[in-house]
Amino acid sequence: MSESCPSCGAAASGRFCPECGVALDAACRECQNPLPAGARFCNECGLPVSAVPVAARRRGAAALPWAVAGVAVAALAGVLVLRQPADTVAPAAPAAPFAQGAAPGAGAGDPTKVDLASMTPRQAADRLFDRVMQAEATGDMATAKQFAPMGIQAYGMVEAPDADARYHVVQLYRVQGDAAEARAQADAILAESPTHLFGLFGAAQAEMVRGDTGAAAGFYRRFLAAYQDEVARGLPEYQEHQQGLPAMRAEAEKATTAR
Repeated sequence: MSESCPSCGAAASGRFCPECGVALDAACRECQNPLPAGARFCNECGLPVSAVPVAARRRGAAALPWAVAGVAVAALAGVLVLRQPADTVAPAAPAAPFAQGAAPGAGAGDPTKVDLASMTPRQAADRLFDRVMQAEATGDMATAKQFAPMGIQAYGMVEAPDADARYHVVQLYRVQGDAAEARAQADAILAESPTHLFGLFGAAQAEMVRGDTGAAAGFYRRFLAAYQDEVARGLPEYQEHQQGLPAMRAEAEKATTAR
């Protein structure tokens, strides 16, 4: 039987008004308390009568950390695209050979034209890293320096970054000309694995940015000495970048032979 909604006067039937959503003959979804006709809130627990049930709210809350991180990265991208950083020129240092292509699973393209908020923090960070490396590979250092701070911030949102992620951060700091931070990331890799190729190569690059070619050569030599045994370990990051590792070795050989 149809009746009038006590709140808006619309014709209504069932448990809730189809126009304004107030209770007609219903129980609270949270505490099951019978709701008075026309109620907008439960008179026991205070829940809005049209609110999402607790279970659904908890499901949404479980995804919140990923969503917040993604939104933060997207917002950061928007802010830094509008704010071009000062054009401070870093000392020249060779880029990692494998870093010129896209990071595994991240895809290519301009991160401001994709929905970073829909990605995991690592996916968003890798997307920004790719943008920086692609710009550097084409000689567009203004764009590389513009996006490098975004990538650094994005990797800062990644929980428990692995050696591959830290090496990406080494490259981003190298583009910025920040030798100390680049070296700190390389040292973090080496603290867990003293012969890790990414740590040794990254440390050498950091010293090149600093202008200490002697220290760089020392890390390049350690890289070459560890190369065969490290590749034989078959680490996931080595397998992902197996085409780039020989180029890294060639770069290390060139740097040490020149001295």
